[in-house]
Amino acid sequence: MNHEEKLYDLLDTLRTGVEAAGTLALGTLGLACEGAEKVAGAVRLRCQAARVEGEMDGKLMEAGEMVYATHTGNPTESEELLAKLREIDVLKARLAELNGTLGRKASVCPGCGGALKEGDRFCRFCGEKLD
Repeated sequence: MNHEEKLYDLLDTLRTGVEAAGTLALGTLGLACEGAEKVAGAVRLRCQAARVEGEMDGKLMEAGEMVYATHTGNPTESEELLAKLREIDVLKARLAELNGTLGRKASVCPGCGGALKEGDRFCRFCGEKLD
């Protein structure tokens, strides 16, 4: 084998190595993009959950003000209060759906509505078994 043939043989080996490296780089880039898309999706869901939670807090405050107004002698129409409570129910269901998608446990007991802490297997207030 002469020098020219050795050179072409070496260049061919180099080309094969570069092609393999390029294929590996593209595969790695694809995996990185998939991972980034998953993270971005989770962040979007967390933002949606935070917005729903904030909206629900506002509606709960409005309902509390309605109840307090009734207590102080300025009764709120029961239909108006029921409509507000239905809005809260819809928001709670949406928040539970988002939290389920994110793999989060509920932050309140489904039985009594008591606040739950991370790791609770039973409600601290009513004793209900949690999933």
